[in-house]
Amino acid sequence: MKIINLFYHNFLKKLIALIVAFFMWVFVMTEQDPEIEDSYTVPLTMSNVPYEFIAICETKSVVINTRAPRSNFVKYDANAFRVYANLEGLGEGEHQILPQVIMPQGFELVETDPLVVNVKLDPLIEQQMPIELITAGAVSPDAVVKEITKSMDTVTIVGPKSFVEKAVKVYGSVNLSNNTSSFEQQIPMNAVDEKDNIVPRVRVVPSVITVSVDIESGLKKRIVPVIPELSVAEGWELTKVSVEPAQMEIVGAESVINSIVTLRTEPFTVQTGQRFFKGSLKLLIPDGVTVKSEEVTVSAEVVRKSVMRDQ
Repeated sequence: MKIINLFYHNFLKKLIALIVAFFMWVFVMTEQDPEIEDSYTVPLTMSNVPYEFIAICETKSVVINTRAPRSNFVKYDANAFRVYANLEGLGEGEHQILPQVIMPQGFELVETDPLVVNVKLDPLIEQQMPIELITAGAVSPDAVVKEITKSMDTVTIVGPKSFVEKAVKVYGSVNLSNNTSSFEQQIPMNAVDEKDNIVPRVRVVPSVITVSVDIESGLKKRIVPVIPELSVAEGWELTKVSVEPAQMEIVGAESVINSIVTLRTEPFTVQTGQRFFKGSLKLLIPDGVTVKSEEVTVSAEVVRKSVMRDQ
């Protein structure tokens, strides 16, 4: 009875005090910690990417505009939020995706910037490609590169289909500068497009190969004339035959070089009826001899032979 009497004693005053306290709490919460709007910049991630596809999206982050009590913006930073594009069930091609946002309790999403993101699903493929080697610099004047060998002839490029298809060659650069003896070098591989720009998002496997450079020193150099081996059908003859370059520097062991007086092209027969010939012919290069170019340009005029008549 005493407890009940205590409850009802001055009941009206107690009720008024409770109501005043409630309104004061509401006032404090709304006035001292009002709801405001602010934004966070959050990295965009891809979710549920289909197997054997790669997601390509130029949008790297999303600005999320939110509404919450002021104290929440003090309590949380951008790391408390997650923004992702859900790619579940999608196929190859371009897709417009509405970003999904995960926020701490007490935040309300106002909008995202951008509202949608463009995502391309590209199949992940691989392709075999031959290796090309490019030399940089030159060996010392009294040496010559006898042979360059690769640890492998082909590599595999891996990446999104649309990027792999842009690759036209895979090459590595071999530095020869001032070398006087044979050496091995680890050469990075680069996949490039038709403009020799490295193709992004494409990985070369293996990314590095071993190149062996066989250099011979103490060699002799000599300049010899180039002789084109041209022929024509019976009843025709060649005039104004010329070759470019007319002379070629040959490099090799002295015992080999001393026995060479000319360089000849591979035999070639000009077609009947062709009045003027111009083309590239390969040189017949003796073993142990190195030249700067294995081809020369040959040109000639083709005319009928004059016929001698009996008087």
